Amino acid sequence: MRKKILFFALLLLVSSNTKAYHATYKQEVIIQLTEKTDLESFLEQAPIQHLRFQHIQTLSERFNIHLFEWNPNNTTSGLSILVRHPMIAAIQENAEIEFRKTPNDENFPLQWGLEFIGLDKFWETNTGGMTENGDTIVVAVLDEGFDISHEDLSENVWINRAEIPDDDIDNDNNGYVDDIHGWNFIENTPRHAISQHGQSVAGIIGARGNNGIGVTGINWNIKLMLFTILSVSDIIAAYDYIIEQRDLYNQSFGTEGAFVVATNASFGSNGQFCEEQPIWGGMYDRMGRVGVLTGAGTANGNWDVDLVGDMPTTCPSDFIITTLNINQDGQKHAGSAFGSISIDIGSPGENSYTTKPFDLYGAFGKNSAAAPHLTGVIGLLYSVPCQQFAKDALVNPMETALYVRNVILEGVRRQESLKGITVTGGSLDIANSLDIVDADCNSTIGELQIKKIFPNPSRGQITFDYQAAGFDEHTLRIVNILGQVVREESFVPPMFGRKRITLDLNLQTPGTYILVLQRGQELITEKFILF
Repeated sequence: MRKKILFFALLLLVSSNTKAYHATYKQEVIIQLTEKTDLESFLEQAPIQHLRFQHIQTLSERFNIHLFEWNPNNTTSGLSILVRHPMIAAIQENAEIEFRKTPNDENFPLQWGLEFIGLDKFWETNTGGMTENGDTIVVAVLDEGFDISHEDLSENVWINRAEIPDDDIDNDNNGYVDDIHGWNFIENTPRHAISQHGQSVAGIIGARGNNGIGVTGINWNIKLMLFTILSVSDIIAAYDYIIEQRDLYNQSFGTEGAFVVATNASFGSNGQFCEEQPIWGGMYDRMGRVGVLTGAGTANGNWDVDLVGDMPTTCPSDFIITTLNINQDGQKHAGSAFGSISIDIGSPGENSYTTKPFDLYGAFGKNSAAAPHLTGVIGLLYSVPCQQFAKDALVNPMETALYVRNVILEGVRRQESLKGITVTGGSLDIANSLDIVDADCNSTIGELQIKKIFPNPSRGQITFDYQAAGFDEHTLRIVNILGQVVREESFVPPMFGRKRITLDLNLQTPGTYILVLQRGQELITEKFILF
């Protein structure tokens, strides 16, 4: 069914081009090959030469994603051959994305959003840049371009320490030569174009704080990994770069790679649902598995994205937090989209004030400004002075990312005007989120205990809450009534936050089972029933 939907989208692409956001970018298609298919075999066996497809670029070796140029005069029957081809896992068009732009009005109040989201309280605890255990926090920004020499930003731009500047050698063997500050995917160069939009976004997240000049970012000290992008393929390639950097950091326990905790999405594609962009949308779960969240602003238009679509804010991934643009009164801006299913919260956007190219400053707004307020908060939360939290971010990166997402959503300030048009009915409030993290950090470790199994009886999926006696490796077993072990796996409990595990047991025979948790010689059990 999914491939049929994708093929229908391609048919529309060939037969109609009435909406700008459906326009192809240079007549290109993104193809994700199946896990066991190598590119060389696909090029030899698939009928792409007959259809005049040409391989342009590998966007992700890890996930087998490639960019192809194609002849739009090909027949739709030819495209249907590719859609049904057993070597292809997914296929979609490449397209330009729309940046969430705003008019420039210097009479707007300066940086009102920082106090609104509770930063004055948080800054008494930490001003960002480093975890309690000394990991340098990195936030990735994908946008039109940046002035990395700006007086209020240059000290906070990420530096790839594994690369030697300007020697024309790929020193770290990651496929990019001299990628010192990220990459310009539009021009395939390490040098970034200069853009008002990208500079404004970066300044909200991480303009240098307390330096006596310009403005203050949400994070006074942080490292910004920068990517100049224009199309969907650029986004995918940038996300792949981010995954490689964070995964390398995780695997090396901080000796290599970069501790990227968040990406910002002040861009999108109006009128499209995530299922129409499965490769792009699938990257959020892939980033999440290595510990990276995304803050995304929705469209600049007064419509319900649940009904008309929007990318990437309609993506159901647990590793993307979505926001709409609010004003100083906590109300949705009249020019912002909304959605009770797809849009999580509201964030300050309209009438913001931030960095501009060439050491200038100015007004910025709409959802392009709302997104970096959210993304900046994600980065800042990782600086909470809690050793357990900082250690968990390396030992359990995915679980920690989910925890950060939850405390942001649970910590919202309730706003009557946001009820029914956002998931939480509230606006971003890092002071409330800080209270949640503090409470969890100061909580004591209890003896090993299974607190609750639900539903019980169950049709095949059970969830259980537990209390951990420590944070080393535990063993989980499911034992049937005959004493036979039908499932066994090891796990390390998160340092703090909700300790909950969900198991899919649909293939087990109905009957009585025993859940066993073990840590060393300590062992506890609890019965449950499948029917």
